[in-house]
Amino acid sequence: MNKIKKVAAAILCFTIALGGLSNQAFAEETKWDIENTLDISDCKQGSTVTMSVTLKGSGTAADKPQEIASINGTLEYDNSLFTVEKADILPVESGKAQNWSFDKETGTFHIQYASSITVPNDGMLLQIKLHTAADATTGKTTLCVTQLKWGNAAGQETEVEHRVPARITIAQAQEEPEPGTQTATGDVNLDGKVNLTDAKLVMQYYNGAKTLDTQQLKNADVNGDGKANLTDAKMIMRYYNGEVAGF
Repeated sequence: MNKIKKVAAAILCFTIALGGLSNQAFAEETKWDIENTLDISDCKQGSTVTMSVTLKGSGTAADKPQEIASINGTLEYDNSLFTVEKADILPVESGKAQNWSFDKETGTFHIQYASSITVPNDGMLLQIKLHTAADATTGKTTLCVTQLKWGNAAGQETEVEHRVPARITIAQAQEEPEPGTQTATGDVNLDGKVNLTDAKLVMQYYNGAKTLDTQQLKNADVNGDGKANLTDAKMIMRYYNGEVAGF
């Protein structure tokens, strides 16, 4: 009898251990995370930055779209550098959003949908526009959505303790030239010279890595076709190398 009890106990322990491993494996297979990405890596004082928050699943979660009826989270940002209002919280499928709120002091936001939406792996959850203050301190800073939680129509919730920030550098805004002041065609960085730095700036603008203000775009369009592109960058380099006398 004792031997039978020992065997039964061993089987029970094995079953519990196996169940624990199964639960652990299931949890690992259904891991969810989010990714914060910015449309630019550096910005100027007074400009606007857009951050996209994307759903990321690993394992079997990658093949399992999420039914979402509500989203809650916290935007971690320095409100002395950026301004964010309720209208800057942009939920995906906004036409189905019943209401949403944002507390700019705490950074917490809430989105409620009138009917559930479906978001696949790598699908966007929301976007946030951040307006850089005109007097923002220049240098590097971070932006991050944390404590993100979404719920489905049945009331089941999924929470992600994500703390991987997006990084951005704030640069000093280029002063607009005084009314009536003329700057040279090709002088894209407005330093009074036309050189390879200006050609590089046009290429970065064309590739989406830099933004140009109105005067800079005017100066960058050296061939006068209304666009700033690689043709203009090439012409600036030719001018710098002495291959052409002017524009």
